[in-house]
Amino acid sequence: MLFETVDTIARVFNNNLILNVLLVPLLLCCCLYFFFKKKSEFSYHAIQNSAATLLLGCLNYGTVLLCYEEISGFVQAGYDLLRIPSLPADFWDGWPFWLVCLIGLVTRDFADYWNHRIMHTRWGWPSHAAHHSDTHVNAFTTYRVHFFEAVLMSSSYILLLSWLQMPEAIPAVVMFGALHNMYVHMDLPFTHGPFKFLIASPVFHRWHHADTPEAYGKNLANVIPAWDLIFGTYHCPAPCTVKMGAVDSGIEDKNPVRIFLYPLLQWSRMIRRRVKRLAEKSRAPHAGAPGQTTAK
Repeated sequence: MLFETVDTIARVFNNNLILNVLLVPLLLCCCLYFFFKKKSEFSYHAIQNSAATLLLGCLNYGTVLLCYEEISGFVQAGYDLLRIPSLPADFWDGWPFWLVCLIGLVTRDFADYWNHRIMHTRWGWPSHAAHHSDTHVNAFTTYRVHFFEAVLMSSSYILLLSWLQMPEAIPAVVMFGALHNMYVHMDLPFTHGPFKFLIASPVFHRWHHADTPEAYGKNLANVIPAWDLIFGTYHCPAPCTVKMGAVDSGIEDKNPVRIFLYPLLQWSRMIRRRVKRLAEKSRAPHAGAPGQTTAK
């Protein structure tokens, strides 16, 4: 009975784009405004940022529609090449539904942590910068994700879930992940006290969006901060009061077209610089070559 109820709710939530991308985030913003007196939730600045997030989502969706066959072919080719083994299809038979969901959540979050670390490397950052571009972080920020990042994350889930063979748990895990993601992006003073390493709080995650050097590349776990504690990326000294966003990276916060193009422009610049350095290196005289002297 529990499985059927949770599964029905999860499928309705996951399959209703208007519900999970617009109505639920809007309801959460209203809760902050009315119950927590966060008047900035409906400021002009906040509305501009949320509108940019939704428009970026439209650009992502349009890209998927245009490139669906190419994306599917790329993911399938990678999957076939890796030849990933999987657990027996009946492996989870007889396990409690809640336990299967918990295992699915923990393994997905572990994959998310390492995906997130990749996104905070030099070459991964341009695609992840879209998520950090929001200077008014709220529930809508959950869906400010660039198309390139979404493909990487989705591909890793396909590989992981194919190995685990737990399709029954997927809808519930996806729904919980989305709702929790909205929650941690809200401007709330909750730290979760003694459970702060078991489940991420808004205070923990707002440090991840802080536009300050000591927070860069920190708090990478989506759900379980213990991953950050174990791998040395935990940073939560106190409630976060610094500015949000990634303005210092040169990415805009309210122009969805510029946000969408940002990784393409950044990668092209990085490639041009790399090619230029290689060309200069190839033209430079070799140190210590016969008949040549090195200036002191």
